[in-house]
Amino acid sequence: MTESAYTCNIKEKDYNCRLEGGSDMDYKISDSEWKVMEILWEKGAATQSEVMDALTEGWNKNTVYTFLSRLEHKGLVAAEGSPKRYAAVIGREECVRQEEESFLNKVYHGSAGKLVAAFVEEGRLTEKEKAMLKQLLEGMDV
Repeated sequence: MTESAYTCNIKEKDYNCRLEGGSDMDYKISDSEWKVMEILWEKGAATQSEVMDALTEGWNKNTVYTFLSRLEHKGLVAAEGSPKRYAAVIGREECVRQEEESFLNKVYHGSAGKLVAAFVEEGRLTEKEKAMLKQLLEGMDV
């Protein structure tokens, strides 16, 4: 993982976070951390209490604090003020891209073709998805 710096300016309804040099970072995010990040992406910036209120039952104050702290330590979340307002430093799209790449490499050894073939062969695609895939493939230069 490459060391990256982030700048963040968080105010009541005004936040501006930017990860510098983060395009090659590896964002390992657990399922629970992903739920917390989804709230921060949706709200922009939130206090621990606001994150807790947005989560479903089964989360307590200490658990939410632990996940926010982990995400901050990973450099994916920044916090400012009192009470702390947390904001995602990296966008959802970049995290999705990283998750897709990780899954593809781990399960299909980097082969997108094998991934698509698995979904087609197992009948997991709807007719609409099949038509969209066919259109994408026909539009490719091969």
